[in-house]
Amino acid sequence: MSDTAVTKPERAPSHLFYQSRSRRPQATHAQGIYIWDENGRRVIDGSSGAMVVNIGHSNPNVIAAMKAQLDRATFIYRLHFENEPAEELARRLAGRMPGDLDKVFFVSGGSEAVESAIKLARQWAVATDQAGRWKVISRFPSYHGATLGALAVTGYNALTAPFTPMLPAMPKIAAPTAYLDRDNLTMEERGLKYADLLEARIEAEGPESVLAFIMEPIGGASTGALVAPDSYYARIREICDRYGVLLIHDEVMSGAGRTGKYLGGDHWNCRPDIVALSKGLGAGYAPLGAMIASDRLVQPVLGMGGFAHGYT
Repeated sequence: MSDTAVTKPERAPSHLFYQSRSRRPQATHAQGIYIWDENGRRVIDGSSGAMVVNIGHSNPNVIAAMKAQLDRATFIYRLHFENEPAEELARRLAGRMPGDLDKVFFVSGGSEAVESAIKLARQWAVATDQAGRWKVISRFPSYHGATLGALAVTGYNALTAPFTPMLPAMPKIAAPTAYLDRDNLTMEERGLKYADLLEARIEAEGPESVLAFIMEPIGGASTGALVAPDSYYARIREICDRYGVLLIHDEVMSGAGRTGKYLGGDHWNCRPDIVALSKGLGAGYAPLGAMIASDRLVQPVLGMGGFAHGYT
């Protein structure tokens, strides 16, 4: 090797607050499934960022549509005006939802979508003379977001431990890791066994105090694409109906077509009461998430004076 080989100088200290001290390659551009770094190295973005870029990087059709919208308006505040692009996207999303989910509330990301779902559920309970319902049961392990409300229903000690004194203690049940079980049960029986943990927990907490059950139809960050036995999904819906508990599907990671259907729960014809959606919805082109709910939940809340919630 030549003694005169050129090496690039070290990068200057960053003013960005990253999540650790480790430095990473500096990306210069991206196209399709590829990202290029400052040394010209091309790498495959196998995880599509944080499981976000469902349609690939730098799609020219998306960029053209975004530029056209930027020429018209960059921000419209929903408390002041309605706007047709948001209305059209809401119509399209409602058309892809199962059952009677036809009201869409847009946010900027997945944690906000989950927070919005929990807060809508709670305000619905208050509006329908069920103010005693406030507990949201979730699974362990699970991950539902990094904001405090979403962390309260997250079962992931590495993320929740520093904030435990600040979080309401929400009840948990075991995630349906049936593929790990070594017993004499069939997979169908295991699915029912795990689903019945929800009923037992509702009874233990007091049915009149339980507001909702939140789950990822296909597990994400905490369980690695966990799929329950088929029997699990219908039994969960039956239990929620029996006790008047709302079923919230966190589709932040599994939604927007990532699993081959628009929602992960569509593989089992699931009928949740509320869906939280993000990641692939904006696909990395803009911060975007959505909470989609049934009008039967929304109207009582609006009748009480409006949804006491929102983000800029």
